[in-house]
Order: sequence, then C-alpha cells, then structure tokens
Amino acid sequence: MVPLFTIYSIYKVLSVKKVLKWLGIVATSLVALVVGLGLLVQWYLLPRDEFNITDVPAAPSYANEDFWASLPTKQDTADLVPVGLDQSNDMEDKQVDVFFVHSTGYVGPGGWNSNMAKTNSEAQSLEYMLSSMASAFNGCCDIYAPIYRQAHLSAFGSADTQSSYQALDLAYQDVASAFDYFLAHQNKGRPFMIVGHSQGSHHALRLIADKIDGTDLRHKMVAAYTIGYWLPLDMFEREFENISLCQSATQTGCIVSYDTYGEGGYLSQGYRHWYSSGWEDTLGKSIACVNPLSWQTNTQKVSADHHKGAFPVEFKRTFLYMLLAKSPEFTYQELESVTQNLTWAQCDKSGVLHIQKQQDNAFSNHFDGQDGSYHVLDFNLFYGNIRANGIERTNAFLSQP
Repeated sequence: MVPLFTIYSIYKVLSVKKVLKWLGIVATSLVALVVGLGLLVQWYLLPRDEFNITDVPAAPSYANEDFWASLPTKQDTADLVPVGLDQSNDMEDKQVDVFFVHSTGYVGPGGWNSNMAKTNSEAQSLEYMLSSMASAFNGCCDIYAPIYRQAHLSAFGSADTQSSYQALDLAYQDVASAFDYFLAHQNKGRPFMIVGHSQGSHHALRLIADKIDGTDLRHKMVAAYTIGYWLPLDMFEREFENISLCQSATQTGCIVSYDTYGEGGYLSQGYRHWYSSGWEDTLGKSIACVNPLSWQTNTQKVSADHHKGAFPVEFKRTFLYMLLAKSPEFTYQELESVTQNLTWAQCDKSGVLHIQKQQDNAFSNHFDGQDGSYHVLDFNLFYGNIRANGIERTNAFLSQP
C-alpha cells in the first residue's frame, strides 16, 4: 500500500507543475497579446499605402490667418513668458521677425501628410511647440509660425524611402510657400531669424539653402536656430556658400544647431537629409554642435553656472488622444517658471551635445531610449539661454553699420 503522504506529495508536485504550465501558457499568451496589440496599433497609425499625390490634403492658403499658428496680430501661446522670468532686457521696439517652422506632431492615423485639422491630436503638439520653443523669441522678435502639411513621423524611418521623400517634399513645399507669403505680405523688408526644431529644422535648412544663402536675403538673416535635426557639417561645403556655423554669441548670419543627449548618450542611427543633389543619410557624417551655454563649437565642458533656465511643459496629448486622432484642445494660459543652473553642457567630437542626466525632476520624463536622447526637450532645457541669445544677436545685428 502506498503511503498517503507519498500520494499527497506526488499530487502536490503534479499540481505545481500543472500550475506552472498554465502560468507559462498565460504568460506566453499575454506576451503574444501585447505584441499583437502593438502590431495592430502600428498598422492603425502608420500610412498603409504608398504616397499618392492625388490623395494628399488640400494645400494651405497663407492669406488665410487660420493657417498661421502664431502671428503678431493674434493673441497666441507664443506670446507667453514663463512666470517670474526677468524681462528687463526684452526689446520694446521689435525690429526683427522670426519665421518659426514647427516640429513633427503627426503620428497618424491617416496618410503620409497631416490635413492640418485643428481637431486632430497634432494640434495639441503645436500648442506645446509654441509654448516651449517659439515663445523663447518673443523678447526680441515678432513671431510668424505657419501650419503646414507636416510629414508623418514614419517618414524619417520607413523602409518605403520613396514615399518618405515625397511626403517630406510636400511638407517643404508648404514651408517654402509660407515663407514666400511672409516675405511678400508680412515681413516688409525687416531683418528676420529662421527657427525650427526636428522636422521643422529639416525644412528650415532646406529653405536656407534654397532661398536665402545665394540671394540678398542672407544679408537680412540675423541667425538661424535649426535645432534637433543632426546637421551634417558637409552641408556647409555643399549647400551653404555664404552662411556658416555660429562660433560666438554675437555672430550674425550664421546657423545654431545641436542635439541633446544625456551623459554617455550617443547618436544611434542615421537620419534622412536633403541635398540639392538628392537625399542622403547622416550615418557616418560629422554633425554640427553649437553649445547653447557658450555658443561656441569647441568641446569644452561649460559649467551649470552659465545655464540661464530650463522650462518644463506638461504634455497634454496622451496616447489615447493620439489613437483617437483627437486634440484635447488645451490652451496654455501661463507658463511655469524656469529652473536655473540645471546642467552643464559639452559638445563631443562626433557632434553630440551632452548634458547632465536628469533624474526625478520635471525634465526626466522625456521618452528617452537607450541612446540617452533628450530630443523633445532640445529647446526646453536651454530656454533661458536661447531667449537671452535671441536678444543678444538681434542687438548685435541692429548695431552693425
């Protein structure tokens, strides 16, 4: 006769194995479910067909103020100033304009280019960009920010390169059209700055090469801040004959560019870049880096004593709103105060701008990956320095004989 404790032991072991087996099945099923949901979301958000010019949204008419996110004649978020910020150096008589090209907010669902509807979720991203980027220049300048048929985020990484290039070309077509309208009807011959971030910087650099560098307009350009788009140094040899990288805080007619990474961060991949000869990848190219704490291109580490203020902005656009392609329609009524002396900054030899890694503060939630990128905070982290430098360069330009 088999002892009862032996039967119980066998039963217990078999039960544990059975439970573990079922737990394994459940875990595997959950992983498969998560992967499946991820693929479903990806399928839902990404463009499903090749780019087709007959399917693109109608072109904006820049004579219509609805296609301008910011104008001097409109009260908008770009007019706001962070609480408590010293405005004693702000210029009362603003003699310079800023042409601001916003970054990517369009992640789908839909085609390769945004239809610019104000009810779409990317409209909330535009509100964020006006508050954290464009507003940095309201101390020196009047701000003009067109809304354009921005390319889908996937245009920067899709295997369908032909569709990606066509989507980016269409977006640039709008930016160029807006700039032409700006010159003909709004700017009235005044000096101007070109400012952009990410996709906006991509289009802004093309705009400078296409319409400014080889024309008399270069004498009107105070500076360009094309931040957050990995500017290859060979652009200055191949596309810019007259415009150089900024080397000081008061140099004018030059370009500021940098991309922010935490300490130890690195450029993990190449990015698509326009050249007049055709599209190329930035992988393996040396990248431009102007340190926003010194406005120089050397590799010297600049201490946090030179940091004039980082500005946190609360994200109001949630993943659910992106899935629903709907804007929460939140408008910033005031901007939070800046945090000074937050970080040091240093350009490395490859062109990456390194900063102190942010932890447990308003700047640590930045969707960073293993590469340590602070891409969405390129402007926020140096808001105070950018604001002060916009005023400084404007004064330098206006004081020229």
